[in-house]
Amino acid sequence: MQAPQTAAAPAPTLKTRIGAHIDDVASLLRALSPADVAPVVELIHETRREGGVVYVFGNGGSAATAMHFCNDLHANCADHNPPLRVQCLASNLSTLLALANDTGYENVFVGQLQSLAPEDTVIAISASGNSENCVRAVARARELGARSVGLVGFDGGRLAELCAQVIHIPRHDYLAVEDVHSVLCHAIARGLRPAAA
Repeated sequence: MQAPQTAAAPAPTLKTRIGAHIDDVASLLRALSPADVAPVVELIHETRREGGVVYVFGNGGSAATAMHFCNDLHANCADHNPPLRVQCLASNLSTLLALANDTGYENVFVGQLQSLAPEDTVIAISASGNSENCVRAVARARELGARSVGLVGFDGGRLAELCAQVIHIPRHDYLAVEDVHSVLCHAIARGLRPAAA
């Protein structure tokens, strides 16, 4: 006798899928605390006071976040004295392509850190925490005594072990992690504004 077949569960509706994503991102944000973000703000201020440069980088969606973050760092630190110097290593297409062609894609960020100094800070943004070009850039920063920050997701990857300061979003979902990283960058930028602003 053939076992009765059970009906397949209906596929989630479009609204259900969208709602699940919003709920997931909201729960990840609620799990964060100002204490997770404040040390990064202080580190950037320290870099600024010492005349250092903040270098930000990432791949794919994280590259877009890095570019947006650099824009916000410029805008929110315009009235500081001394001003904050910021550079996005993911924004110069000709430089990226030249380094990728000549030395390999794994070196596109470290190849732009030839003048890195101990008073500088590198900020790596990577959902997986394992992007080889980000890992190499942070490893180089450690060798030179520069500061390092990692915005990571998934299990944290190698960047969670390499970076001096880490904000880890524990979710294996690129979209959710990248959304939270974007909010974190805005929180850091707001924290860098002068207190009266």
